[in-house]
Amino acid sequence: MKTYGTEPGAPTPVQVGISELTVSDGDDTLKSYGLGSCVAIALYDPETEIGGLAHTMLPDGDAAENSDRKPGKYADTAIRALLRRMVERGASYTSVEAKLAGGSDMFEFDSFGDGVGQRNIAAAKAELEKLGVPLVATDLGGDRGRTVEFTPGTGALMVKSSNEDGTQEVTEL
Repeated sequence: MKTYGTEPGAPTPVQVGISELTVSDGDDTLKSYGLGSCVAIALYDPETEIGGLAHTMLPDGDAAENSDRKPGKYADTAIRALLRRMVERGASYTSVEAKLAGGSDMFEFDSFGDGVGQRNIAAAKAELEKLGVPLVATDLGGDRGRTVEFTPGTGALMVKSSNEDGTQEVTEL
């Protein structure tokens, strides 16, 4: 596995923080740290190599008053904003594919029903289905944190997570 930022002359990844989203023409590596219940949404057009990454924190932006100011905060509005920005750069809406990672339930609160992680996953999947964007790969749920690196030019989403014994696991989606 190639790890960006460790070799001399390697490109520095573009950090996508909590509630942020970024679109790239394929030359960048987009990276989000510390996904717990948050969901990373990676969308890309394999034909134009245009893609984007969002680090969403909550499921439903349509119910929030400020979602237009911070669309990356919510799964539903982040997907729509990524698609719009990708198409503005030349992506073909009908070619876009999606990959998701995160949505862990890091803590159990029996009185709340489904945790935020599960609600984030459900919201992202529902919005992708509503918009007709195929979901081609996932690394979702569980009880571990994740860090992701997304390369729009190849569509590769690298997911790093820690196991209970302290070892690191890397999965390519």
